[in-house]
Amino acid sequence: MNYLAHLHVASCCQSQLLGNLLADFVRGKPDGRFQPQTVDGIYLHRYVDGYIDALDDIKVCRALFPPELYRYSAIALDIFWDHALVTHWETFHDAPLELFVQQAEIACQQASDLEPSPLPERFAFMSEKMWREQWIQSYADINTLPFVLKRMSTRSPRMAPLADTAEVLIAHQVQLLDAFPSIYQQVLNAASTFSEIQQSNTKG
Repeated sequence: MNYLAHLHVASCCQSQLLGNLLADFVRGKPDGRFQPQTVDGIYLHRYVDGYIDALDDIKVCRALFPPELYRYSAIALDIFWDHALVTHWETFHDAPLELFVQQAEIACQQASDLEPSPLPERFAFMSEKMWREQWIQSYADINTLPFVLKRMSTRSPRMAPLADTAEVLIAHQVQLLDAFPSIYQQVLNAASTFSEIQQSNTKG
C-alpha cells in the first residue's frame, strides 16, 4: 500500500495519520522516539504492509510479472493500489477525494507540530513535495505510474528494473482494478481488528 491507502486505512481505524505516513522513514522500534499516537500509527502501517504481502490474492497479482521483475512486483503493486483506490474511491469513502486529502494534510501538520523532536529529514522533504505537488490526486491517471516508478528506480542501481514494471501494470490494469476491492476490504477488516487490539492494550 502507498501513501493514499495508508492514510485512508488510518482514517478508517481512527489511527493517527502522521504515524501511518511516517512509518517507511523510521527504522527499528519507534517507542519513545515519537508521540504515543504516532508510534501506534507506525505499527499499524507495518502491520498492513505485512498483512497484504501475505495475502493469496496478492500472490496471484504478483504472478502477472515476468520472472526478471518479480522481486519488484510488490513495490509496483503498492503504487498501483493507490491508483485503484482513487478509481474506486466512492466505494470506500463518503467524502470527495480532494476534501479527504486536504483534511489529511492538516491533520498530519498538526500532529507534526506536537512531536518533541524534528521528524526525519527525508520524510519532511517527501511530505512537503507530496502535498504541494498533489501526488495523491495525480494517481487518478494511470499514465502517472510510469513516471512514479521511473523516479523510484533511480534511487539506487539495483532498483533500475522497477521502471519496467509500469508496462506490466498498464497491460493488466483491468484485472488488477477488478481484484482491488476484495483485497482492500480484507486489508481494512484486518487493520480494524489490529487497531482495536492496539487501543485495548493501551487502555490496559
